[in-house]
Amino acid sequence: MKITAIQAFPLRASRDYVASTGLQTPKVAGQHSRALGAAQSPVEIPVERALTGARTRHICSYPRGVQSLLIRVQTDAGIAGIGESHAPVAPQVAKAVIEHLLGPALLGEDPRAVDVLWEKMASTMRLRGHTTGFLTEAIAGVDIALWDIFGKAVGLPIYQLLGGGYADRIKAYASGVPGKTRQAQVDNARRFVEELGFTAVKGSIGRNSLELDVAAMAALADALGTDAHLLVDAHGAYNAQEATQVGLELQSLDIYWFEDPLMPEDHAGYKLLSDRLDMAVAAGETECNRYQFRDRLAARAVDVILPDVCRAGGISEGLKIARLADVHHTPWAAHVSMGTPVHIAAALHLAAATPNFLICECPTHQNPIGNQLLRTPIVCEDGFFHLPEGPGLGIELDEEALESVTLHA
Repeated sequence: MKITAIQAFPLRASRDYVASTGLQTPKVAGQHSRALGAAQSPVEIPVERALTGARTRHICSYPRGVQSLLIRVQTDAGIAGIGESHAPVAPQVAKAVIEHLLGPALLGEDPRAVDVLWEKMASTMRLRGHTTGFLTEAIAGVDIALWDIFGKAVGLPIYQLLGGGYADRIKAYASGVPGKTRQAQVDNARRFVEELGFTAVKGSIGRNSLELDVAAMAALADALGTDAHLLVDAHGAYNAQEATQVGLELQSLDIYWFEDPLMPEDHAGYKLLSDRLDMAVAAGETECNRYQFRDRLAARAVDVILPDVCRAGGISEGLKIARLADVHHTPWAAHVSMGTPVHIAAALHLAAATPNFLICECPTHQNPIGNQLLRTPIVCEDGFFHLPEGPGLGIELDEEALESVTLHA
């Protein structure tokens, strides 16, 4: 079997991602709070003080519409594989990398030699210093498509090719609590638990002062009680001193993990923070290869890693990262904040095949490039994803629905 063509398809559909996920600061209207040592009773919202709170340097660019990049690898055996590159912005860049660099390097190769081809793709630019970002996102999409071909060729799901499944359903958390007011966010968090069966919910901070950030999470913690774990994502908003202050308050609220509290480059700060807090510190969605994770893990600078299979080199590299974390007795959780069901399916196969997997992100916003792109949807119910059981990724795209969101310009 030989590779005959590799195509990349930028997708875009209309939706305000930032607003839909609750990342905008909600308005405050008479909340209960446990913030800053307050008792669990109605209190006034803390006053914002000078020299506290997040700055805008950590905020990434997002388009008004949701975007991604799908990859299709064709073979002379009539088997095609599908993959995805994490591309919330500028999917055309990863498309150019695939069409002008990776594609020509792989034409005529046997797609089942997945690991060999991964190294060949990585080596195209390794000695030029390109080991992260658009290159690894492009590699990820092609790699996932190669695994899809391999599974289809032998009639097995990818997780079986990786050594078998430790689970046939994958625990998930509700990611993002939408709402323009704090009460609306509280109501939505309760709905995720009571109606959708989630036992873990993730809230967002970092767009406001330290006091208001903690107060917002205290309101969610009060609302969830012992029914669900609360995870908190700060999106790299703080320095180590601020993160320690916020972290100690969150810790008193019995928060399960504190995600991305610092800028990703602050390795020493992460080590300092992990040593100071009893609560788990989670990070790693920005890391793109096993060597970056190796340094974090070796320093014991993080308690849970968060690799993104469509950013960090695909299933091949993701498996190496998961195994490396296992050597360091560290669990991993799947980052799948935005993208298509291809992204989720790839993460689920990797999750099933690794013993140190913890939980998978489940976006709670309406996704215009979500399950409507599939013939049969990926199901998340009662707080668990059902693992696709068909060959390869185990999913089938609806070509008409895909065409409706494909950018041809």
